[in-house]
Amino acid sequence: MSLKELTPILETIEREIAAHLKARTSLAKEVSEYILKSGGKRLRPLLFVLSARLCGVDNGEEIRLSPIFEYLHVATLLHDDVIDGAHLRRGKPAANVVWGNTIPILVGDFLLASALELAASSGNLRMVQILSETTSRLAQGEIHEIIKTNTLDLTEEEYYEIITGKTAVLIAAATRLGAILAKTDEEKETALKEYGLNLGIAFQIVDDVLDYIGSEKEFGKPVGHDLIEGKVTLPLIYALKQSTVEERKQIKKHFTHRQKEDITAIVSFVKEKKGTEQAVAKAKNLVQQAKKALLVFPDHPAKKLLLDIADFVVKRRY
Repeated sequence: MSLKELTPILETIEREIAAHLKARTSLAKEVSEYILKSGGKRLRPLLFVLSARLCGVDNGEEIRLSPIFEYLHVATLLHDDVIDGAHLRRGKPAANVVWGNTIPILVGDFLLASALELAASSGNLRMVQILSETTSRLAQGEIHEIIKTNTLDLTEEEYYEIITGKTAVLIAAATRLGAILAKTDEEKETALKEYGLNLGIAFQIVDDVLDYIGSEKEFGKPVGHDLIEGKVTLPLIYALKQSTVEERKQIKKHFTHRQKEDITAIVSFVKEKKGTEQAVAKAKNLVQQAKKALLVFPDHPAKKLLLDIADFVVKRRY
């Protein structure tokens, strides 16, 4: 992330993650650090810190609790890579390639437990409750995605439901829990939740767009990676809405085989139908909704940064 004002906060979060992570076995620590130190924007802990500060908490407690959201995020990545049989993560071999499947799953469980343990240390029962609900939603989102893998018959509504569960609920939890840590009023808590939810959906849409227009060098995974795994995302959904019966039949054939030339054909089809452009337009609309939710807050340095982050989400490649 290139926003210079964020650098000191991100450095503080980074130090806290490194200082807090404790494991009884060296292997659990090694695998955790392998992915925790592999890049990552620290978006979720950053949003938690900024949301807490926007609501008046700037006493260090927001920093101490910030690793919760990176641990939960990394736990889902470790589990996802095993489920998907991924080869790369952030440009280097995925943990399951290095250690096999069992160790990354157990380390993902360890990070999940570490997140909940840290949340419990706050003494805030509501925080623990919402995080528990969030982890349940994350798991359900992944299950829903698996059910809908390898089929073109995914509706736009189902797509939003899946990405809300697998991505947006954790981002919304990060912003909402910043408000809860500050014990702010319900209006502001709801506003930050709405900001996070809309931002999270937009974030995932842009990720899905980059799967069509990005490059392996830039993003650490090949173009069409989701297609290879049988995942239908918004750009393809939009493209299919504009297809003829014959075009859909052809795309279905390519999607069934999913060889290199098939993936290339589907990517070309989506670009030709402007599926990526329509998806970006949807993401931009969601970002505007996210920013609008913050209108209930007065001017504040944290508010400005949250607005800047929202804009950054849809400018990652545009």
